[in-house]
Amino acid sequence: MLHRFAIASGLLLASFTNFIPTAFAQVKFSNISPGTINTSGGDYKVLESVVPGNIDVNVPPDTTAQITVLSPSFANGASQDPQGTQKIGFLEFGSNKLRSDGNNNTATLPTGDTNLEVGLRVERPIAFTPGNYNYSVNLSVTIVPQ
Repeated sequence: MLHRFAIASGLLLASFTNFIPTAFAQVKFSNISPGTINTSGGDYKVLESVVPGNIDVNVPPDTTAQITVLSPSFANGASQDPQGTQKIGFLEFGSNKLRSDGNNNTATLPTGDTNLEVGLRVERPIAFTPGNYNYSVNLSVTIVPQ
């Protein structure tokens, strides 16, 4: 079963994907609120989260679910990402701080309700053309058989 959810702001679009076999209880997402990205300290080569996107996730009892944050992808904007652009997705919940650019990109979700904070950083080798930009940060949820 595939569910898609989106967080959108003037500069951030995050889509959350949830793959769950029908036989398992569903992990549910709710209370989606937009985040905001902006240039970093006057450096027009870097866009990063100044306010994270938030989403609540509920994992039913007796369910083990792992979540993975993937690299952001360019959705649309005033100019395409040139070759050499570096993109990092961030996910925080509880004491977990995940990054898409390393080995620390997956964690087990606790059962019950958890608030997820999603952010991103995009660094181009040349300055961004002024305008609005949308990126998606994908989260993959996997149910672990017990």
